[in-house]
Amino acid sequence: MHSPRSYGLFVVDGQLTESDKLFIDHQIRKFSNNKTISNLDHARQVKDLPDGGYVILQDMGGILKAIAHKELPLDQLEPDGFAKLYVPMLYSGVITKSIVLTDDGKVGIKLTEQARRRLIGYDKNKSLPAKDIELQRFKIEYSQYFQYFKPQYTGIYTYTQYVKQRPTWHSGAIVEVMQIVGGYGKQSVKSLPDIPIERASFKITDKYIEKISIELDGVRLPGYSGIPNPEGQFQYDYKFSRCHGVSFDDQNKPWLLQIDASGVWAMPLPLVPATTTQAFREYVQEVDDEEILKILDRFGGMPSGESFPVGDDFQAWRRAGVVIKVCDTADFYHHSAMYTACGWSFNSKGTEGFNTCRGYADNGLMHAYGYKIKLNLGSAQKDGWLGKIDVESNYIKVISQYLNKLAALLPKGEQKTLAIMYKLRRVPQEDIYFQAETSLYNPLGVTSVDVDYWDNYEVPPIASHSGSVTRASSGAVCWMLGKQYPTSMGRLKFPELTGQGCESFIFASPDYTGNFVRCDTVMFGCYVDDQLKVVKFFIDDRTFHKEVQSTFEDVMIVGQWDKTETQGSTGLMGYFYTSDFDDRREASESTTYTHIKGSDLGYGNPAYQTPPLLFTHGSLSRYRYYKHETKIKTESSDSLDVGICVPVFNRDCILYAYQESTASETMSEKHTLNSVPDPTSYPLWTYDPIFHYIGGRGKGEPIPRTGEYVYVYGPPYRTIDDYSDFAESGDWFGVGSSYVDVSGVCAPYTSRTSSTRQAAGVVIGGEGPTIEPYEKTETVPGKNIGKVAISYEKVNAKVVHRNVPENWYFFFSPVDAGGTPYYFYRDACKVVFGDSEYANISETDQYNRRYKWGYCSLVDHKSAYHFIGVINE
Repeated sequence: MHSPRSYGLFVVDGQLTESDKLFIDHQIRKFSNNKTISNLDHARQVKDLPDGGYVILQDMGGILKAIAHKELPLDQLEPDGFAKLYVPMLYSGVITKSIVLTDDGKVGIKLTEQARRRLIGYDKNKSLPAKDIELQRFKIEYSQYFQYFKPQYTGIYTYTQYVKQRPTWHSGAIVEVMQIVGGYGKQSVKSLPDIPIERASFKITDKYIEKISIELDGVRLPGYSGIPNPEGQFQYDYKFSRCHGVSFDDQNKPWLLQIDASGVWAMPLPLVPATTTQAFREYVQEVDDEEILKILDRFGGMPSGESFPVGDDFQAWRRAGVVIKVCDTADFYHHSAMYTACGWSFNSKGTEGFNTCRGYADNGLMHAYGYKIKLNLGSAQKDGWLGKIDVESNYIKVISQYLNKLAALLPKGEQKTLAIMYKLRRVPQEDIYFQAETSLYNPLGVTSVDVDYWDNYEVPPIASHSGSVTRASSGAVCWMLGKQYPTSMGRLKFPELTGQGCESFIFASPDYTGNFVRCDTVMFGCYVDDQLKVVKFFIDDRTFHKEVQSTFEDVMIVGQWDKTETQGSTGLMGYFYTSDFDDRREASESTTYTHIKGSDLGYGNPAYQTPPLLFTHGSLSRYRYYKHETKIKTESSDSLDVGICVPVFNRDCILYAYQESTASETMSEKHTLNSVPDPTSYPLWTYDPIFHYIGGRGKGEPIPRTGEYVYVYGPPYRTIDDYSDFAESGDWFGVGSSYVDVSGVCAPYTSRTSSTRQAAGVVIGGEGPTIEPYEKTETVPGKNIGKVAISYEKVNAKVVHRNVPENWYFFFSPVDAGGTPYYFYRDACKVVFGDSEYANISETDQYNRRYKWGYCSLVDHKSAYHFIGVINE
């Protein structure tokens, strides 16, 4: 045997028992001797510890060390305020079964491929778990703050938090946090089946664990433990009365927000400490876990899902400078909620927020108000983490003695204790020293007076924040029928608190006795792709007699013309519109639309008019023809309606339902042939001393004697009127000032020898184009058209379909169904974190398929899915 070598001992989680220490000492001697005898450059060995856990024995580069992993159960980790090495396992995928049998029921999950790799520790030699799994680990009931989601009667089933507590109830970056922490499940695994996939823990290789431990050594955390909720329950609220959010500071570091009647509050976003280290990032990059890398890139670490301290603990951490008041909210919370589940909407950086509320003016009329939050958060040194403090040599003895005695008086694990211990690292050492001297030399010593002193001691905030909550809009909400008939306006619907459906906002001002007030008022607002979208209530009782709108002209030959005539009074229709969709328009008792289309058909043939009996002169002329198609449509009782719905499970989504209808519609169409004479015509003459001698002579040689010669001569006649431009083409027969012999055409009717002579003369030629006669009148009983559109993150503003919406969009919800309220229902879901862009809505097509946008390989578009973790596929 060789003489024993000195070695380093490093303990991860918990403490070694005496048996563990003796075992390690014995085993490392054997290990070192075997390595020397075997003449190995380096060696590594793993041994189970007698009292639980394991130890890694390692001799590399001349350094001998033992790394002991005690793997303490979560309930044995001491809540002492220090950063722990604990990292939760992340399950990513989609919940496939959330209502389970109370006895031995398991929640169904369809895993991502990355999650399957993670669950076997990225070991390529191990078999992947099944894609579709069922786990008791995710059989998590609603926390005490969200019991309203739980049905009154559950029978033999357990309704887990994954049924209705969706990330999309929230807004902004906290939606992403909710999806991520939803993938942790229960951390107290003792009660779970003893199989690897149920009790999976996140393993980090030893070369990185050491580095992480060094980075976290002695670090005190600002107001959180960095450990997810042991029962896996969601901790963040989204309602009007209390709403959580996430905002990023000037160094892009995340802060958790809490907004309630006491103000806007901020504290560092609780993160799992080990995951914030450089060593952890290097490990994740080595194993190529893109899901966790995406979390680190967004938040700097894996969120733990912890919320603000509550009650006295909240104030204790405020005095420690961790919980920081950003600004007041009193003006906003002086008013009432538009609906209970309506917390604040945020942009993706959390620097802006918007919400609406309602109240009653002095005259009793309801008003709606829009408020905007603007935040400017400063960064905290080292994210609020406090490392070990080197006490000055002249203080160290007194302060050490004092703090030891003070710590003995502080109840272990309480937030008050942790806040004091955190605060003491921020207090100037001379202040601690003077208080220590006072107490140590007091006959009573260190007492509860010291505890109260440090509990009430206030230090400056760990960061400098500023912000404001200001009114951005206000307006009346006047619905005169609301007082007597509260359900008469049901077109604006919001998610009901328990997630049963969508309930109509009640437009009632019970104490208002005044006159009608016109409204154009913001009722709701949310951020969609970082753009604020609002819903406005619009009503205006003013009517007028609309003037005829016409492009008709005095001369209408070729072209197109329209005329709109209204009968009766005209008013504006459409009670709601949004930033993306606005179909308001004027409507009358009846409206007549006339459309005329004129087409050029060209010139007819020249018309030779021979001289009447006794007269010498006739004429040559022609016409230009055109066709008019006249369409007339008369609509009576024209109407339109708009409904707005924020779907269940969502804060930042607007459904816009539109329909229009007419009671009857009459359409007629008629085609007519018309003509305009060419303004240029010509004199035509002949001579016969018996039959054609009155009127003088014209031009032409040889001179006619018996009507045997007929001439057209110039200059031509010009007859100008308003229509002449259409047929004008100048000297179209080419006569000029001369003459043209047309005897071949006309002499058979003028010659003395003719047997076809007529007293009034004859017209030769002049034929024009023809058209098929067309005239039709049709009366249609009425028509209905419509559409449903959506404004939603990643979808933006899209028309879902162009079918007439379900009628209930425009009527009140709920209705009574045998004493039980029955709600109008629409829901929507989306992937909120990951590379996958996917959303769907419960509007369905003709094949009863939900409308969807984007793609996710985990789903089949049949329901509103609850995604957990990170979704990249």
